[in-house]
Amino acid sequence: MNNLFDFLEQQDKSEKQDDNVILYNFKKEITEEHLKYIKELEKTLYNEDFKNREGESRREYIRLNSYVGSKLDTDLRGKTTLNNNQIEIEEESNIILDFNLDQFEAVDMDEDIFEDDIEEKLLIVDGSSLLSTSFYATARDLLFAKTDEQKEFAYTKLMRSPEGEYTNGIYMFFKTLLPLIESQKITHLAIVLDRSRNTFRREIDPEYKANRSETPYPLKSQFILLTEMLKKINIPVFSNSDYEADDFAGSLVKKFEKDINIYLHTKDEDYLQLVSEYTKLWMVTGKCDDMYKELEIDKKGFKLPNGVFEYTPEYVKYFKGVEPIQIIDIKAIEGDKSDNIKGVKNVGQTSSRPLVSHYGSIEKIYEALENLDKAKEKELNAFFKESLGIKRTPIKNLLLYKEDAIISKKLATIKTDIDEIQELDINRLRLDIDKSRMDEEFKRLGMNSLIK
Repeated sequence: MNNLFDFLEQQDKSEKQDDNVILYNFKKEITEEHLKYIKELEKTLYNEDFKNREGESRREYIRLNSYVGSKLDTDLRGKTTLNNNQIEIEEESNIILDFNLDQFEAVDMDEDIFEDDIEEKLLIVDGSSLLSTSFYATARDLLFAKTDEQKEFAYTKLMRSPEGEYTNGIYMFFKTLLPLIESQKITHLAIVLDRSRNTFRREIDPEYKANRSETPYPLKSQFILLTEMLKKINIPVFSNSDYEADDFAGSLVKKFEKDINIYLHTKDEDYLQLVSEYTKLWMVTGKCDDMYKELEIDKKGFKLPNGVFEYTPEYVKYFKGVEPIQIIDIKAIEGDKSDNIKGVKNVGQTSSRPLVSHYGSIEKIYEALENLDKAKEKELNAFFKESLGIKRTPIKNLLLYKEDAIISKKLATIKTDIDEIQELDINRLRLDIDKSRMDEEFKRLGMNSLIK
């Protein structure tokens, strides 16, 4: 016999043996090595860190817990209290493991025996990202419309409610959100939405997001309708004209990430700066399969939402070359065309990422670059080339466009201290959807296929 678990499984095959015979053989054959397993399991049966541990120790935990749970028709994780009367281990030459079966509380097999052991998860959904993606996914003709006439014609093909309200984006929004909540066993939920482009960032730079075209009115109307609907069905939604969706997400993360596991759902790479040991990012991307393949990870072994890559701090570092918080600094240098953030002209990621990784921030970079004489500048350029792999010196442009870099960093930084969030209690975010009201709204809007 190799280990305790082989012994347990071997005993289970002897269907004609009663419990007394099994326990007798169990006492007789257990060894010093088995005792080590038992001791660790006794101490850690309710320990979350142990249960979440990867590798052989976790597999052994699951095997023993599954065996005992099925053998005794009992819930060892949440329904019992282990004490010396239930499991007694005597450290003698004849080691004895003594189960007092009467002290285990039996449960029905159809009862959720892991109910008390559910991991609490706060899902923060970038509602603006999800609604916009949902809208355009069901507005293909609009993507190819060039003239106003073509756009108006494309609008006639969009899903509407019996009362004429545009609903195609909202329909796909809930068709994505509801299965996500169910499959991921979400316990807490918050939706964050953009309301206006005239946020505090326009005060920093009036050209911020000035390159974006006007939001089509069928989509704009659905932002209003969605906000009203979420409030009606008791899903917490955060939005106002002073801040963007990601500012509310950032404030929620910093407020609660040490109290509960947080998952961010978005297509926006700005959210990468919020990733931490407590907060994971479910990035919606068509490249997710290739990313997992590159990491040699079989995602089938993980219960992840479809079409997302789960970013941890390690994966941010792997794919972006910097720590999550340093995403702000590389945007300060590289800029962001989608948000009309300038960055430093003619300095791209081949220079910015090695520099940020080495120095830590743009402030530290400028400390190293300013007030250089020619000899030190030559020495620094040699270091950039030989040690950081930067072939073309960025010093001149970094110094010339320093003001743009500083402003760009302010624009790229997600706010994490919105006053509205500071007084918020985590229980306000506990999942408590008014399903009857939700079904009423679905029926009113003609979304009968979403009604369960």
